[in-house]
Amino acid sequence: MRLSAARRAAADAPRWRFLLMRDPQRLLEAANRLAREDRAADALRLLTRANRQRPNVDVASRIVDLRFEAFRQTQWADEPRWSADIPDLFPGAGIPEVTREQLSSEHLRSAIAHHGSLLVRGFAGQTAADRLIRDIECAFEACAAQGDDASPLRGWFRPYPYDTTSNRSSKVLNGCVLAVDSPPAMFDVVDVFEQAGVGRLAHEFFGEPPAALAKKWSLRKVLHDTNTGDWHQDGAFMGEDIRSLNIWLTLSHCGDTAPGLDVVARRVDHVLETGTEGAYFQWSIGAPVAERAAAGSVARPVFEAGDALLFDHLCVHRTAVDPGMTDDRYAIEAWFLAPSTYGAMLGTREHGYSPRDQIPIFY
Repeated sequence: MRLSAARRAAADAPRWRFLLMRDPQRLLEAANRLAREDRAADALRLLTRANRQRPNVDVASRIVDLRFEAFRQTQWADEPRWSADIPDLFPGAGIPEVTREQLSSEHLRSAIAHHGSLLVRGFAGQTAADRLIRDIECAFEACAAQGDDASPLRGWFRPYPYDTTSNRSSKVLNGCVLAVDSPPAMFDVVDVFEQAGVGRLAHEFFGEPPAALAKKWSLRKVLHDTNTGDWHQDGAFMGEDIRSLNIWLTLSHCGDTAPGLDVVARRVDHVLETGTEGAYFQWSIGAPVAERAAAGSVARPVFEAGDALLFDHLCVHRTAVDPGMTDDRYAIEAWFLAPSTYGAMLGTREHGYSPRDQIPIFY
């Protein structure tokens, strides 16, 4: 019996996918054809499925670049869709807390709207946290070994080609490697996030598919004797009239024996005055300004590995450091944006900094 062309194609599909996954070069060629046809999102999905089964640094690098291409090929919504009437589901709370199983867009929206942030216990499991700590160590080691062709960590540090303005040396000195500069680590971060349902959560929170901000996804290793940063709101340089979400995921115990976060545990609905009353940077907030905004509501949570704090660009926070701390802290910082509000971000330029530099990419 002769098969129709459609049935032959269906029968051959699994074998074709198998061959692609076994041959990275053919896999990349197939993805590039899709991208040239303005199907970068399809290419991204193809490579992601393959890389989950057989990790490959070249495939991981192409995935990062495809996120840039897919964002620009996607038609995003013109108007945001969300309700301004948000009930307080956590009356009387400082920083509301939920477990990963309890986490929902309704909890997230309510906590941010009324309390400024939401603490999610057990957002990631210990196995995932250990995996990402290893990735962070590999990224830092690969950065230090740049130019060493014999390094076993080839491909673990590759400056993101669309980011030509970041000072990588300065970031490393401050305990940070951009996730997009370490494609295998970036792949694993997204994989851990998807196990926690981040894509669905962010979509429901924004009322539209989310974008990621390439220059605000960070792999962090903060030493116990680091200097505390100033109070700040990311909206001071991202713009005020946007919709954003940051997932700050700690991979190690912190807040008492290791640097954590100090957080104003109430909603601040505007960008505070910056560069005054002792602020170290022009974009940061002087301690007296932050204290007045906090009105006594400052929290320093103690986090366990895998806990996450979720907040937006108006949350007032800083790195929490004490002289008695003895342990280092590993963490992931990942900012998302509602694409329909990207235009508002572009309209802001503060302190010589353009939000255009954030480089939105497809998530």
